[in-house]
Amino acid sequence: MNPLFGKTVVLDTQSSWVYVGTLKGEDERFFHLEQADAFDVSEVTLTKQEYLMKVKRDGLVVNRKRTFVLKNIVTSITVLDDVEDS
Repeated sequence: MNPLFGKTVVLDTQSSWVYVGTLKGEDERFFHLEQADAFDVSEVTLTKQEYLMKVKRDGLVVNRKRTFVLKNIVTSITVLDDVEDS
């Protein structure tokens, strides 16, 4: 069992999208998130790091009850609490 299950995680991707939510599971192809925010930084003037600092400071704004993120686009997975101020 993945020790990150049940934790709020950040899934950074090869694209401008970043996903923050509770990791509920995974299979061969997908990470399964619940109570998640799927956020495209190309639509704002924030960097991914600035966006994550905002989430840590202000709280997560959920826009997905459940979402499945393709593993092959994920470049890193981090517990939100482990994201450091830049």
